Amino acid sequence: MQILLIFSFIIAFFAIIFAVQNTDITPIRFMIWETRGSLALILFVALVAGALISYLATTPSQIKQRMTISSQRKRITEVEGQLATSQEQLDQSQEQLKEIEKQKEAELAASSEETPTAQESKSTPES
Repeated sequence: MQILLIFSFIIAFFAIIFAVQNTDITPIRFMIWETRGSLALILFVALVAGALISYLATTPSQIKQRMTISSQRKRITEVEGQLATSQEQLDQSQEQLKEIEKQKEAELAASSEETPTAQESKSTPES
């Protein structure tokens, strides 16, 4: 950023030198219009007109770009919200899965405890 500022000052310095050295009156003709003026002033007006035309030519694309950026930011916000919701649902599902696994383990443990007693009771009458 500082380099651009320094570069701008250098260009401004050369523009001032140009204006001081070119004070001759020059005739200007455009179609039916004719005038006289300082060469530096005429070139400055031409430079400003060119900059204004350039700005006006790029304005529609800048507006379109800003609109695109705005809609993309809104979309990002929506997708982040969906992601947060999905993450919460995933966390809840993982918790439910852990609970189900604990219940299955408890059922297996309970059934493994019951199975030997059932086998023992079956084997006792045979003895």
